Amino acid sequence: MNTKYIILTTILFIVTNVVIWFQLNSQLVWDWAKDGKGLFFTVALAIPISLALWLGTKWGYIGFGNLWAVRFMGFATSMLTFPIITYFLLGEPMSLKVIVTICLAIIIMIIQLL
Repeated sequence: MNTKYIILTTILFIVTNVVIWFQLNSQLVWDWAKDGKGLFFTVALAIPISLALWLGTKWGYIGFGNLWAVRFMGFATSMLTFPIITYFLLGEPMSLKVIVTICLAIIIMIIQLL
């Protein structure tokens, strides 16, 4: 394992998942994003998001030495960022089911680091 690349991958996946949240859900938060401007915003973010995930996959593969760990880290980071942002911006409650899912995502991340 190469710790430097694992850390870079994790940070990049977290940042990318935050951007993805805004790309897909800004239409639910802001009025300006409910029409063509929101669609343009979504399309404009598509290429940078794709490039960031491509780079994260590359770094993750270097760091972990296998693609499975990269996939699980990508999944786990999305399961951490999505409910937190949704809670703060849309006010959706953190149910027991959501809290358990967040805990499972953290466990998945820890398992990949072992």
